[in-house]
Amino acid sequence: MKDGMEIVKGLKKKQFSYKELVKEVSQKVAKLNPELNAFVTFETDQPIKDEAPILKDEQPLSGLPFPLKMLGQEKQGWLATSGSKLFQTHRSSRNSNFVSQVEKIGLIPLGQTNAPEFGFKNITDPQLYGPAKNPWNLAHSPGGSSGGAAAVVASGILPIAGASDGGGSIRIPASFCGLIGLKPSRGTMPVGPHAWRGWQGAAIDFGLTISMRDTKALFAGLRSIHSGAPYQVSPAEWQEHPPKKRLKIAVCTESPIHTKISDEARQAVTNAVTFLAQEGHEIIEINYPLDGRALIQSYYQMNGAETASMIHSIESGVGRSVAQNELEPISWVLLEYGKKVSAANYIQSLHVWDHAAITMEELFQTVDLFLSPTTAFTAP
Repeated sequence: MKDGMEIVKGLKKKQFSYKELVKEVSQKVAKLNPELNAFVTFETDQPIKDEAPILKDEQPLSGLPFPLKMLGQEKQGWLATSGSKLFQTHRSSRNSNFVSQVEKIGLIPLGQTNAPEFGFKNITDPQLYGPAKNPWNLAHSPGGSSGGAAAVVASGILPIAGASDGGGSIRIPASFCGLIGLKPSRGTMPVGPHAWRGWQGAAIDFGLTISMRDTKALFAGLRSIHSGAPYQVSPAEWQEHPPKKRLKIAVCTESPIHTKISDEARQAVTNAVTFLAQEGHEIIEINYPLDGRALIQSYYQMNGAETASMIHSIESGVGRSVAQNELEPISWVLLEYGKKVSAANYIQSLHVWDHAAITMEELFQTVDLFLSPTTAFTAP
């Protein structure tokens, strides 16, 4: 499959028109989506014209169709269900800042992809839309919560799709589907105008791709700082530097919570290490640098409290309580748990995150990369 920049090159050279490109994509969707259930809507933002959109040289992805994830990536007038029965017919009243930036760099929203309710699962099987399937094997999941996006890209329908990650939701589908899944640091991607903090900065909008040059172009185009955003990253961190010829790479194949790691996951790391060593890079083995169980506990304290706040806001908006049968079990459990999280425990959970961030910052003072399995097992 051609990557996004290659397709845009074809548009600029008039090897095909935008209308022809969308027609080809539509034919792929008609053929593949009934089995994949990757797209949950397939609508375009404008009538498809013969001529391509304005293609700017400084925007290497301009003119490329870009599926939006049906969770947080809101387009004015489009459905905005968050994968929940609660919002089955809800439409967004305005663009999210992420989608506005997507359009600013010339990407063209086209369709919306499947996601679990509120993004709470690492598989994609919302009651509202049904399960998305893994293109490599339809009996398996593409992961989640960006499972629909991963299925779109891995199946060859399009080379880039909008995705987001609050606890592995880009990285896990990338692992299960053989894609490139970068989760950018908090403070680099557009947030708001509703969820400025996004799970206290954990939830980041970005995308899934098939090439590093697309990933780089997407990051360079989307990165931005909004004066009102609670997390800010210095633009100095965006500067490019000459690549090192020899990297120092820390490797760990153990679980951060001391559970089983499959042979397949270990072998994937071994294969990568063998290649990197052959390329001349320095490999060092280390113990996992973080207390995984403390992180899990702090993560669910945050997640539970954020869920309770979210549902409270929904109830205030609709003027009634949300019933248990209106939410999927995991959402209801997180809600009930979140009601019991004290303010002190919630704040303490964020202290655990801060300590983990400093620990990793210290690690990267001595190494260039940290390599470990993305998941303990292959796609379920």
